[in-house]
Parts: sequence; C-alpha cells; structure tokens
Amino acid sequence: MTLTLTALSHAATVGTYVKPASHRALLARVPLQGQPAWQLVHSHPVPTLGEGQVLIKTSHVGLNPFDWQCLEYGLGVGPEGKVMGRDGAGVVIGTGIGVHRFSVGDRVWFCANSSLAGAGAFQEYSVHFATEVAHIPRNVSDDEAATLGTGLVTAGVVLFRTLDFPLHALLGTSTSNKGDAPWVLVWGGSGITGVYLIQLASILGYRVICAASPVNHTYVRSLGADVVVDRWSAPSELIENIRTATNDESTTSEVQRPQPAKQYCRDHPAGENDISSLEDTSTLPPADWWPWQGRLERFRTWTLFAKWSRPVFSTTFYNHPQFSARLLDGITRLLASGRLLPARVKAVTGGLEGIEPGLKELRNGQAPGGYKLVARLADTPPSDTGLR
Repeated sequence: MTLTLTALSHAATVGTYVKPASHRALLARVPLQGQPAWQLVHSHPVPTLGEGQVLIKTSHVGLNPFDWQCLEYGLGVGPEGKVMGRDGAGVVIGTGIGVHRFSVGDRVWFCANSSLAGAGAFQEYSVHFATEVAHIPRNVSDDEAATLGTGLVTAGVVLFRTLDFPLHALLGTSTSNKGDAPWVLVWGGSGITGVYLIQLASILGYRVICAASPVNHTYVRSLGADVVVDRWSAPSELIENIRTATNDESTTSEVQRPQPAKQYCRDHPAGENDISSLEDTSTLPPADWWPWQGRLERFRTWTLFAKWSRPVFSTTFYNHPQFSARLLDGITRLLASGRLLPARVKAVTGGLEGIEPGLKELRNGQAPGGYKLVARLADTPPSDTGLR
C-alpha cells in the first residue's frame, strides 16, 4: 500500500512513504507448556489506520508495572500472542479521515488504549485515536516523551476527574498565597505517577507533601514538593510527621500505597478540614478481583469526605475526546514552557528484545525510583530469534 505523505524527517519536504506489509513486534501470551511468555517476531502485520486515528512509527517505548501485571495475572491476555505496552513516542506517518490535530511528520507521544486493536506500544507501528495522542514539544526528546504516557495521564485523571479539580486551572497562574493553600498528599512521590502528581498539584497552587524513600527526597523536592517524609518510617511516626508538617490541615490526598494513608484519614482529628473515611466500599470491585495484594484506593476529601475509587481510563480518558484532547493540549503547553518536566530516563538496552528483562526489573523491585525504563526500538537486533 502506497500513501502520499509528508516525509518523516523534521525538514518540510514532500515524499512518498510506502507502508510496510509487516514489522517487528513483541508478543505476549499466557504460555502453554513449552511456550515462551514473550516472543519477538519480525513479520507481524502492520495495524490498519481507521477514521479519526493516526498511524505512528514508534521510536521509544516506556515500561510500566501494568505491562507485567497483565501477563502475570491474565488481564486481557490469553494463550494467543498479543502486542502489549502502554507508553511510547514517535512520529505520525499517516492520518485517518477527520483528523485535524496532527499532520504527517509530527512528533507525538501516547498512552495506548489496550482494548484498541493495533494500539500496543511494543511494536514498530501502531494506531491511536488522535484525541488520545499529544504533540512532543521541541524541548522534549523522544526518550523523555516515552516517560509521559500512563503516569502523566493517570495524574491528570486523578486530579481533574476523580478529584474534580477544574481543568482550565491547568493553564492558569495561581494568584493565591501558597502558604494558605490546601495540602495535597502524594503517596509514593518518586513513582512515575507521583512525579507528575507533585508537579501538577504544585502548578495548580497547592502545597504538596509526599512520602518517598530518603534517596529520592532531593529529587521530589526539585519537582515542587513542599514537605517530604520518609515512607519507610513506622506507620505511627509517618502519620505524626504528616500531621505535624501540615498542622492537621490536609484536605486532599492521593495515595498509591493505601494502608498508612488510610490510617491517617481515620485518625485525623475532627474539624472543618477533617479527612474522614467513607466506609461503604460497595462500589469497589470485590477484594478477590484484584490480582495484587490490597486495593488501589483513592481518597477524595475535597468535599470533606473520602471517596474510594479507582481511576479507570476506559471511563475517564479513552473514548472521552473532549476531556482527553483538552488535558493533552494543556500538558503540551506546560511541557513546552518548561513548567512541567519529564521523568528521568533509564535506558533499556536491546530495543524490543530488552523489554522482557526490563519488566523483570520492575517486577522484582530492582528499577531505581524516579526513573522510567525506556527502550529505543532502533536497538532491536536484526534476528528472528524469539525470546525465551
């Protein structure tokens, strides 16, 4: 299939791009006996571009815990090979009918919708709805852009959907005295979602207190955290440190590790800024639905009660073009202005072939905090050998 498109280089030249019949992709499966869980193939069909979509040639992909969790717990993966991966960056090489946000040659990043056929990041070419893709500003490299995806979109969903902060405030300049601003508690401040939550909350004018490992305290302070506490402290000590630092005035919290924060919410003394717990959890999935220990609880205290919920992209970001496009456009402007910084990058060697070892690092807790593991697809070895 031949498409007449603008050349892929940054120079504004015109040429013809020939869509390849196949490309390299990393397939994941719940393996039957004797099968590998991951297999690198060199002749996978290139996804078909549809209406309202863009076809992207991916240069870099970011690794997420979700990538190994899906395989280990069989979430959306079966015995048939499937392209996984959420986060990537690259260049637009084709636009579908009705796409006006992008042109061929635009550098972009994405957080792939795993339910959309052809969207998985762990392949050289992928398709995505244009309203769920964002431009990469000139001051951001492709490997840095590959860190954005899931972590930054999750932060946006938490703040502007779960907590109902006004999205238009993202581009405003806070005129309030930050010394009197409400506190936002971020649990796991050096995780990738935490990295972006700290920055966005600070940009919105809130005071940020976060729990992080001591080795990352300097880093999270550089992102805008006003107070940092040791996440490995004894729970009672950690809670007391939070209460002391905030003068018992916390009004909003977002947690990634629930137990000490849950205790903090319950032990917090009553008052006009009280954080109380909503004990009715009937709206949550049953405990045995979650494959990992515990639940991903989110506490909303903006209206003086805690709302336990799990941000779900399928009901908040994907297929919600008005919200997703506005959020991504706002993020693009913040990145271009330098007010929002990408997470730090730790390179994964071997391109697509290096993804499985990288995910094992994440699975075993060996990846450094505050860094996103990123693979460059051009480093994939020219071999048909599958991963074992």
